[in-house]
Amino acid sequence: MISNLFTRRAMLGSGALMGIGALLAACGQQAANEASASASSTTAPSETASASSAASESPSASTTPRVTRGYSGNSKAPDGEYRKADEYGPAQNVQEPRKEPAQYPETEQGLYRMMKDWVVAHNYAIQTGDCSYAFKYVTEDAEEYEFYLYIQGLYQRGGWTVDGLDSYQPEGPLIYDEAKKMYRMKHRRFWSTVMYVESNGHLTMQANTETSDDTFYFLFTYSDGYWKIAGSKSIEEIDS
Repeated sequence: MISNLFTRRAMLGSGALMGIGALLAACGQQAANEASASASSTTAPSETASASSAASESPSASTTPRVTRGYSGNSKAPDGEYRKADEYGPAQNVQEPRKEPAQYPETEQGLYRMMKDWVVAHNYAIQTGDCSYAFKYVTEDAEEYEFYLYIQGLYQRGGWTVDGLDSYQPEGPLIYDEAKKMYRMKHRRFWSTVMYVESNGHLTMQANTETSDDTFYFLFTYSDGYWKIAGSKSIEEIDS
């Protein structure tokens, strides 16, 4: 299981060929443009988008679609200019999270401040594949940790994520479970669509068409001044 953060999203469809035509067409056009440009230039971008399955005339060449990660917007963004992910590549110049989690008081206000920091690290991980910041806000047995392993692996394989950014709103008081030595708080998650692009051309596309599970409980631990996310539970699991 990848994570509740992944499985909460209603699946639209996935497959090596489903919806890949437009992506490969765009990438193939970029590859053609860059090949033409390279004939009159000795320099080229270090990352280009291409559809390698259409690039070889060898009878033994694989027919599996393959996408090489390039630049979103089909060009390298100027320094400091944020550019969201698209069919050409991942987001560019994404706001970096704070380097280390901050110590906050063991109060609702302290939790809110930690969550604000975490969301920045969380969305940074989704857009860049660098989960090193986000890992610091969750326990290793949390489903969120497993989700970051998935995202990290996706980017390491040459893939990327389009959209998929999250925001969260508290929906209830901070509750302490004395028996479990753990806090919980009801939250509502806001998101619209996401597409996971694998380097082999496989797409996983999802949209938030079913919102009944957008409200759930986050579980938290607190130790030595630091809040951490320890997982999540559905409303039914906690309130039933």
